[in-house]
Amino acid sequence: MKARVSDDSTVSVIIPSYNSAEVLPAAIESVLAQTLPPDEIIVVDDGSAPDADGLDRTAEACAPYFKHVRLIRQANGGASAARNTGIARARGEWLAFLDADDVWEPEKLETQIAALCQNPDADFCVTAARVWSEKEQTFVTMAYDGPLDPARIQSELLVRNVFTGLCSSMLARRSAIEAVGGFAAGRACEDRRIAIELLRRHRALILPMPLIRQQPGPAHWRDPRSHGAEMERLIADYAELFLALDPSGWLRRRAVARVHERTGMHYLENGDLPMAAKHLRSAALMWPFMANPWRVLVNYCLGRLRGGAGSPSKLAG
Repeated sequence: MKARVSDDSTVSVIIPSYNSAEVLPAAIESVLAQTLPPDEIIVVDDGSAPDADGLDRTAEACAPYFKHVRLIRQANGGASAARNTGIARARGEWLAFLDADDVWEPEKLETQIAALCQNPDADFCVTAARVWSEKEQTFVTMAYDGPLDPARIQSELLVRNVFTGLCSSMLARRSAIEAVGGFAAGRACEDRRIAIELLRRHRALILPMPLIRQQPGPAHWRDPRSHGAEMERLIADYAELFLALDPSGWLRRRAVARVHERTGMHYLENGDLPMAAKHLRSAALMWPFMANPWRVLVNYCLGRLRGGAGSPSKLAG
């Protein structure tokens, strides 16, 4: 029988950190500012390199919070491996995750716990996020507004990440996380993977309010080829699920088109127009309902795009 969540349920917060000493204090302070404080905060240093002077910047960043934060170290294995280390060492019945470069709104945990009290059958809870928009130069809200049927959500997750900032918004039962084997260490798209696995056997609670804030920063992906290969790996890993959810094969075709679309847009951001055009053309041919490929291809053919290798492409004029 599931333990009912309540205001006195124990909550552990797990923050994976890799060379993130500059932003880590803001993440920690956002947890300490919670209107319903957690029972413990664990920072897992994922093999961060010392600085040029040989100083341990992660330890330095955590030092002001030593009464509240437990620092654990491990050899570099990636964010998912760091989260799994935190899970193994955590004491809470409920596990909350926060990336070192994100922050929580003060009422984040209290709002989630209250919602889970009203929905005791739910095993994990995710929220909307506020994300920095370079175009609008402000934070915009990214919230899931699709169907609530678990199979439909899984179908969308096989194509794209519909839960922006999931690895910073999720609050989950320890038993649910352990039942799916934790995070997929060594594999990309870990947010989509953990959500898919949880949805296969557990109930989700999706809150529309933005309770996390993703800080502005550089693009996460500098190597479009590598990123594309990792998205293709997700498709290969879930071949059976694709078939179970859609025997016709259209869902898989849409997912492959999405890989080409994302890869093409990343090449465009890097200023590689020929490779961007190649992948966006493939995306348009495979799934002609996406807007980005057609918009970029039309501007490319009309000579409106400007850019060189290593520099972002822009519309001319």
